[in-house]
Amino acid sequence: MSLFNLPKVDLARPSSSSSSINNASDESTPLISKTNDEEKANIGISSTSTSPQEEQTKKPLFISILTLLISIPALVVSAGSVELAHSLTFAITLSMLSNLAQYHFHKCTKRPSDRGHWNKFGPFYLTAIAVPLATFDILRHILVDNSIWTIHSFISPAAYRPGCENENITCLSVMGWFSAIVFTYTGYACLLVGTIWAADLIPKIKKVWAQLRPSKKN
Repeated sequence: MSLFNLPKVDLARPSSSSSSINNASDESTPLISKTNDEEKANIGISSTSTSPQEEQTKKPLFISILTLLISIPALVVSAGSVELAHSLTFAITLSMLSNLAQYHFHKCTKRPSDRGHWNKFGPFYLTAIAVPLATFDILRHILVDNSIWTIHSFISPAAYRPGCENENITCLSVMGWFSAIVFTYTGYACLLVGTIWAADLIPKIKKVWAQLRPSKKN
């Protein structure tokens, strides 16, 4: 035998070992692609989902933006912007106070009636009185803006005395004192007392205070 007579190898035909490696790589490729797809899906879900803490931080931000948008007409000094600011203020205040009065009435119906009618429905009556008193001054502004209530009426709606240069508390007219001071502060005082009364806040404070106080030794 000659040294140069080596066995011929068919290069076109792959060996069994290389074919097994290729099959294993082909089988592992779908698994790898599936894993990558799952990771992308998890990343997409985590990016779109928000935690409860993020939602809680978004709520005050939304309220701040809404308050800013409502106050923009008041910052722009023009007749139309002032009228819009008065209308928005009246609508928001009236809706809040009237809903609070309805809530107090619902709570008062569940209060015991053994101590009399006033003790049962007193919080609702105070809140109901607060609604027109607290919104009277804003309503006066709206009526004046739309020329429904003018200085030529039987009772003038002017909040300041004629001829007074400074528009402050010293120049308030009788209508100004009643609408801006008496009615407004009396309304909010009734609202405060009615809310505290409806929540039974004073008995709860007394109960907690009695529990926190050290017992007296005889």
